[in-house]
Amino acid sequence: MRRGAARPRIIVFVAVLLLAPMLIAGTLQIGTTSETPGQEFKTFSPLAAYLGKELQAEGITSAQVVVGRSLSESAKLIRDAKIDLYIDSPFPSLAVSHFSGSKLLVRRWKNGVGEYHSIIFTRADSGIGRLENLHKKVLGFETPYSSSAFFLPKMVLLQKGFKLMPMDDPSGAVERGKVGYTFTGDDENTMLWVLRGKVSAGVLDNQAYAQLAGENLYQLHIIHRSFSIPRQLVSYRANLPSRLVAKIKDILIGMEQSAEGNKSLHDFERTTKFDEIPAPLMVPIRRSWKLIEADVAK
Repeated sequence: MRRGAARPRIIVFVAVLLLAPMLIAGTLQIGTTSETPGQEFKTFSPLAAYLGKELQAEGITSAQVVVGRSLSESAKLIRDAKIDLYIDSPFPSLAVSHFSGSKLLVRRWKNGVGEYHSIIFTRADSGIGRLENLHKKVLGFETPYSSSAFFLPKMVLLQKGFKLMPMDDPSGAVERGKVGYTFTGDDENTMLWVLRGKVSAGVLDNQAYAQLAGENLYQLHIIHRSFSIPRQLVSYRANLPSRLVAKIKDILIGMEQSAEGNKSLHDFERTTKFDEIPAPLMVPIRRSWKLIEADVAK
């Protein structure tokens, strides 16, 4: 009887010994979400190459980039262990975490910026001087996956009681008591559409606004600035071995301390560093998460 009772323990013990190396050996998969995967493969390659090299002592032989075409697809890839690390702006990162169980790790300073905010702006001659003047007007967001140019400003407007109406055609009629919105596709289009009157107002992050306004700054009027959020976040799948997670975190935070690490950071969209996530920046997002939960489920 004692031999029979001991057997399951031996089987479980052997299984753990066999499975443990498999969890950390092989290829580290770094993921994000984009409708244009080709560009993301190129963008993330410097970081993947660096981590693949630095993690060899942990049994990692290489690192590759995996791109989901939607938040739901990225979440599934994480659940299926086809993405180990996920890097994106806060709202997509939290959405993917909500549906996959992934956990936040560190903040990324993309393009030298650790935090940013949304700006809602109009033409100076539009007659729109404040948010309340947006009723029955059309607002231009960037893409359905943008934190600063969709999720954050939409959250702000919903908090203030606005009712929003999605529109495929920005020239269409907006229902009474609502604000219409459409997607411009990129920051440059948002600025151009506002200047040309294709949309009544647009949304950009503060850095993009400063860069794109240029000589047209005098033609523009800012009607709202949102609270600030982290520029980007790194998260990891929940069942990634804790030892490997700790090592990845140490490597990312320490990259700025070596010449090779700094070069890889710079080649990764001029990232300046990775650091701890400032808890206060996450509070307003989590507090109002319910307002945009339906959008992040898409």
